[in-house]
Amino acid sequence: MPKKSFSVLVVNLIVSLLIFLGFNPILWASPESYKVPLKMERPEFWLKKIKNPKQILLTLDQIQKMNDEHLKKPELYLCNVREMKEEWSRQEILSLLREDWEGFGKTEEVRYGRDGYPLGEAFWNRLKENWNQDSLREITPIRFGIIVKRTDIRVFPTQEASLTSPNHYGFDRFQHSSISPGALVGIFHKSKDNQWVYAQCGFIRGWIRISDIAIAREKRNAIEYEEMEDRCVITDSFVNIYGDPHLKQRLFTAQMGSSFPFINPSEISKKASSYYIIKIPVRENNGSLTFGKGYISKKDGVHRGFLPYTQENIARQAFKMLHEPYGWGEMFGGRDCSRFIMDIFSTFGFLMPRNSKLQALIGVPLLREGEDPPASIKDLLDKAPPLATLLRFPGHIMLYLGKDKGNYYVIHSIHGIQKVERGGFKMEKIGRVIVSDLTLGKDGVNGPILDRITDIRILAVDSP
Repeated sequence: MPKKSFSVLVVNLIVSLLIFLGFNPILWASPESYKVPLKMERPEFWLKKIKNPKQILLTLDQIQKMNDEHLKKPELYLCNVREMKEEWSRQEILSLLREDWEGFGKTEEVRYGRDGYPLGEAFWNRLKENWNQDSLREITPIRFGIIVKRTDIRVFPTQEASLTSPNHYGFDRFQHSSISPGALVGIFHKSKDNQWVYAQCGFIRGWIRISDIAIAREKRNAIEYEEMEDRCVITDSFVNIYGDPHLKQRLFTAQMGSSFPFINPSEISKKASSYYIIKIPVRENNGSLTFGKGYISKKDGVHRGFLPYTQENIARQAFKMLHEPYGWGEMFGGRDCSRFIMDIFSTFGFLMPRNSKLQALIGVPLLREGEDPPASIKDLLDKAPPLATLLRFPGHIMLYLGKDKGNYYVIHSIHGIQKVERGGFKMEKIGRVIVSDLTLGKDGVNGPILDRITDIRILAVDSP
């Protein structure tokens, strides 16, 4: 393994371990090519440019109406798990598996495993065998469960990686995303090795480690938990959940946008205690779902219900993740560009698609991919409300911050940028959440971000 690649792998593993242990590592190194003045890395700098940043942009009812409309659009791959039909035919489940294979399975392009060697025919055959297709009945009743700790949802039932080159450790094509504790899932099927379940969550479908799910004996046990209304919404980037009121026994870490029902909500405002008590899912030894108490420090960022949807609150949520590590599909405890956006807006009640292309279908369009711009990109940005506008170019999505001294700025989680050098170009790794202007990438083969924007979407008024 090349020395540089080994170093990157070690750094990523260290970051992942720190987050697992409850720390929130911050990567501070900043190449000169995109550094901004320190004042621009504070939400107040951008908020003072807005006339009324505390104004409600959308009510919770309006956001829910948007969610309901988006759930009706199959192309967004969103799902109201509570309303999933309870019986699926063998052919329906096989159709889902075939769709996964067509999108991520064996192709003419060589894929590499974690050891840097090509994934051979034997691997792909074992992978398909572990789907356990032969065990599918003509009619399968699905089961419902709740995630009990932050876990991965994978394209296939394997921990093996699918890399486009032996050194691309940070881009595993088998990695869909992470799922937060407390999330409701519908379970279609179990793998042959009994280690995985094929499941649907609110924003994606894939394989989840069975050890990370508590399965309800009856649907209503999981649904009632999901439907409890007086909820504690996590508003910090990550918050530790403890099993004792002394906050010593850490159970798991919840990330921004997760929510849990309060226990004894009438006691929330009491000043005597230093913690909130929440109801958490627990996996019994036999894998079944039960519930227990969790404790959250009152010093941590939580909110009773969703945050009011204002530009001020959007800014404060986004900047809580500034400098945090990039992670494709949340690998190594980080966030990629679309999960960064997803977590911000989930604190206001938005149900967001998982990838950047689909997120750019949410809200009111100022610019759609494939259409000729009605005006210059700069003119369109001048009309766009800061902090309530998403900007996208193929493969990447950003939150628009506003304009300063003629330049347009965004906050985004970015892996890196191309730079032209003698003899070709190279990727300069950034690997974190940054503030940058839209000239970023001007030294690359594709030019600055400003010239590559294909979608501008406003999340400030009802969708058309």
